Amino acid sequence: MEKIIVCPNETKLKILEELNNSNELHSIKFMTKNEYINNYFFSYNDNAIYYLMNKYNFNLDVAKVYLNNLYVIDINKDYNNKKLLFLRDIKKELIDNKLLVFNKLFKDYIKDKTIEVSNYYDLDKYEELALNYKLDIPKVEIKNKVLEFTTIEEEINYVCIKIIELLNSGVDINKIYLTNVSNDYLYIIKNLFKYYNIPINIEFNDTIYGNKIVQDYLLTKELDLNDPSKNSINKKIINILEELSSIDEEDPIYNKLLIDKLKNTKSDSILLDNAVNIRDLYKYEFMEDDHVFLIGFNQDILPVMRKDIEYITDSMKDEVDMYKTDYLNTREKNIVSYLLSRINNLYLSYKLNTPFNSFYRSPLINELSIDVDHIDNDNWSLSNTYNKIRLGEMLDYYYLYGEKKKHLKELNTHYDINYKEFDNNFTGINNDTYLKNLPYPLRLSYTSINTYNECRFKYYINYVLKLNIYEDSFAAYIGSLYHKILSIYLTPGFDFNREYTKYIEEKELSLKEKILLVRIRKDLENFIEVLKKQQLLTGYDEAYYEKKFTVPISNDISIEFIGYIDKIMYYKNMEDTYYSIIDYKTGTIDTNIEPMKYGLHMQLPAYLYLINFSKEISNPIFTGIYYQNILYDYPTWSKNIEKDIKDKYLLKGYSTDKTDILERFDSTYTDSELIKSMKYSDDKGFSSYTKLINDETMFDLIKFTKNKIEENAKDIVSAKFDIDPKVYGNDNISCKFCQYKDLCYMKPDNIKYLEKQDNLDFLGGDE
Repeated sequence: MEKIIVCPNETKLKILEELNNSNELHSIKFMTKNEYINNYFFSYNDNAIYYLMNKYNFNLDVAKVYLNNLYVIDINKDYNNKKLLFLRDIKKELIDNKLLVFNKLFKDYIKDKTIEVSNYYDLDKYEELALNYKLDIPKVEIKNKVLEFTTIEEEINYVCIKIIELLNSGVDINKIYLTNVSNDYLYIIKNLFKYYNIPINIEFNDTIYGNKIVQDYLLTKELDLNDPSKNSINKKIINILEELSSIDEEDPIYNKLLIDKLKNTKSDSILLDNAVNIRDLYKYEFMEDDHVFLIGFNQDILPVMRKDIEYITDSMKDEVDMYKTDYLNTREKNIVSYLLSRINNLYLSYKLNTPFNSFYRSPLINELSIDVDHIDNDNWSLSNTYNKIRLGEMLDYYYLYGEKKKHLKELNTHYDINYKEFDNNFTGINNDTYLKNLPYPLRLSYTSINTYNECRFKYYINYVLKLNIYEDSFAAYIGSLYHKILSIYLTPGFDFNREYTKYIEEKELSLKEKILLVRIRKDLENFIEVLKKQQLLTGYDEAYYEKKFTVPISNDISIEFIGYIDKIMYYKNMEDTYYSIIDYKTGTIDTNIEPMKYGLHMQLPAYLYLINFSKEISNPIFTGIYYQNILYDYPTWSKNIEKDIKDKYLLKGYSTDKTDILERFDSTYTDSELIKSMKYSDDKGFSSYTKLINDETMFDLIKFTKNKIEENAKDIVSAKFDIDPKVYGNDNISCKFCQYKDLCYMKPDNIKYLEKQDNLDFLGGDE
């Protein structure tokens, strides 16, 4: 009788090797669990995902969750739970649209077959029913001891030393394995095994998405088929494109599906023939003479305890063929115990700390009464490289904290490591890992671009490593109060007292802050009155407040430039929209935009770019870009404080040179009561102090801003994060307020000196 073996691919290879060695003929068909389940129930492809995303606006992950929960759903059943009814209706709809693929012959095909299940320990109830197989795990005892280590490094150091002992005793390196290896361990294993010259095969599970060939394809939509070195990646890309061939490439969902597939397609690994290997405890059946190091025997790592947080929760499982969480967790403990008991030469260990986290040992250690041991088997004669690294760490402790570590004296006498000599330059990061972990879409803003151009390394610390500490300061709180009130003060039914009280009641304030609020409240009320008076001077009677704008920079790799504009005053004439941008600022205002040559001070130009490329405003016609003071400290010594207050609330920035447009925006433009330094007379024209932008300059501004943003985006995606603080004129604009000075150890030769700009002649020309 023909046999079907349902097993992981790792198990299949092992069985085939045994069958080849036996020289016997067997009638066996191998299937993975997913292949069997898809044939038994149904399968789906990208068309089903696309359908749900397109019709219901589900995101990709949500669509997959719904599809993967349909296996337990009976379309003819009336469920009590609304979620299950929703899934039933989704399944019916997909079937009606022929988006689920059914193998109608499969159940007849398996009737006369023997089905054997091997090394699948995560079967749910509906899977067991489909396989006609019950996962029955016997209770066992574990006689091995488990070793406790204070740090992850000590744990892997022990493993390395023990492996060297095994190799010296004649054990074949191909019979030595690591298992239960989480991501925390990969890089420290790579480093320590290298220090001890122990060959090991580590698959980092990198995907092809971060590969330069893939990134080049996403940018150009072309593949270089003439370079043989690119064949492997090209084949993977072509296979993905074929899978998506039924979907329109111009559809935005196409790019989401494409990127998802690229992120889930693994790179090929180059494996050594003779090396220690890492194996999955659940999928690989070890031989009697194998030596297996199970590391990380910690709580929440082994066994993994499930939580009742899946889409179909325990409260719903009485209506479907699924096991509840308690049962699965109890079974999981028995599975782990059983798997460990099958390993003849087993070495168990766990750590208490990594550089970033603390851990507890697995509760299974106590439940199985496994003895815990503490050993110090360090061997200082096996790796000069590792000894030098450890000496450096010990010297750090000595010079920083006055602490003399054990073996410091011996190591310092034996080695000369040129302590305190270092290169502070950024040496790069793994591009595959970097791109894989970027948030998508990658959102850039004026602030992040300005940070990048001030110093690329500062951007890296702030936006990639995210080491910036947000402080909920009183100043930030008051700034938010102003923006909130100023965004709604013109809405019908606005009540200042109500909105103000509602806002401040949400925060606990100190006595000092409450006293400051008395003045701040009065200032805000006065400012609103100023704005109302200014409104009487303009014919721009409509406005957007706190409006968000988004411009896609690259759909292929999902980058967006976003911005929130405090206030846009506008006037519509037929299809045209005449607009002025106003950004609220505290303190002294610098309206000079000349530093934008270097990607600095680009806030107002960035707003122009957003308005002209976002399509949020139809036919935009430029009137002005301005800053306006809020929260200004008035000079109490002034003899004419009323005039000072009025002047400080004037708009400061750049205006169009077209008087017909200006006249509608500012009826007093000849001697403006709205715009700072705005004066005009028919015989002399505009005052020399008036800041103007003609149409040609404005378009050059927008074009230059667009090119600078796209150039920065490309460099950010390419992980160009060198330490390069800028001195503009004589001012070190990058370092004077930088909170990361203790990280970069900036040297004088890292500084980039920028020539101060007095005009905008660089617009449209070469930088």
